[in-house]
Amino acid sequence: MFEQTISDTARREIERVEKLVAGATDAWAIPRVSAEFLHVLVLAGGHRRGLEIGTSYGYSGLWLGAALMHNGGALTTIDRNSGKVKAARETFSSAGLAETIDVLGGKAGDVLESIEGPFDFVFIDADKENCRRYFDLVWPQLGHRATIITDNVTTHAHELAEFLAHLRGHPQLCSTLVPIGSGLEVTVKLDPFAPTTSIDGADWVI
Repeated sequence: MFEQTISDTARREIERVEKLVAGATDAWAIPRVSAEFLHVLVLAGGHRRGLEIGTSYGYSGLWLGAALMHNGGALTTIDRNSGKVKAARETFSSAGLAETIDVLGGKAGDVLESIEGPFDFVFIDADKENCRRYFDLVWPQLGHRATIITDNVTTHAHELAEFLAHLRGHPQLCSTLVPIGSGLEVTVKLDPFAPTTSIDGADWVI
């Protein structure tokens, strides 16, 4: 699978990091089914400016980066652990994605205050108590139809309850749970009166 979008070198790194995560106590990664879903979602949406909050050892970044590279885009990913930042950079380099993925070290809240968008795909997989803050910081950088994915919606339902209520009740967001892996909340930003083109080429307005 994914021969068209994932190179042999990237595939080897994916398999290596999967083994690393399975045997480590400080390595967290999304399940493969979630990674595959995110990869296809980026391809389907034609996304080109990706942002990941929570790099860890780079497993999800490999899948996101490969899809974004196929689309002619790039990924910015953030982690506060300097050791993981170093390891992820080495992983992405070995996978042939060093030019596609920019790894930023530091606390996500601090980095997001100075980062420059726009972004059309965001993956939030960091400390759950700060997800709302991270979202609010990214919000000004999101354009029409930007897609935001939040992980651990089912495994951390209590911690994310207020944030999910915000997403699902926001007038400019369409948000729903995709019950795979640890639970992925898929959220799409819809700017009011944003012109779009229909399949037959006619202009219409949301």
